[in-house]
Amino acid sequence: MVEIRRIRDDEADLVAGLWDEMNRAVPDGGPLTERGRRNIALMLRASAWHLRAFCLVAVDAERIVGFVNGTVDVGDGLLPGALGLIDALHVVADARGAGTSRRLAEAAVGWLRDQGDVATIRFLVCADDPDAIGFWSSLGFTADMTCMSLYEE
Repeated sequence: MVEIRRIRDDEADLVAGLWDEMNRAVPDGGPLTERGRRNIALMLRASAWHLRAFCLVAVDAERIVGFVNGTVDVGDGLLPGALGLIDALHVVADARGAGTSRRLAEAAVGWLRDQGDVATIRFLVCADDPDAIGFWSSLGFTADMTCMSLYEE
């Protein structure tokens, strides 16, 4: 049985490795630099105790097989309550298909709702990723905004 729980300080480097794996798996992704991986690990380490940031891990037989992380923010102040942001969700390939992604996402929503003042929760999805759009839609998320990006040439 997979357990979902908050990351421990000593697991940050391991989860940073999963973050690197996640980055390598997406189109146009790539490996983290050593500095980037170290910075991700620092952020994850703080997520073990931070009041407004979290990282939850999925543990199967003492092995971390996935994670989800996010923050609580007041945003621009125009929405009622605080804004919950889910930043990343990743499950290792050999642990997919067992509902772990759904359990992590639901746990993240629960953690954010438990903060008491979170009225809106967001997760940014690539417009050309129908699987991710379908997954988050199945959890009740709706596409209500479009993010436009301008890249430096």
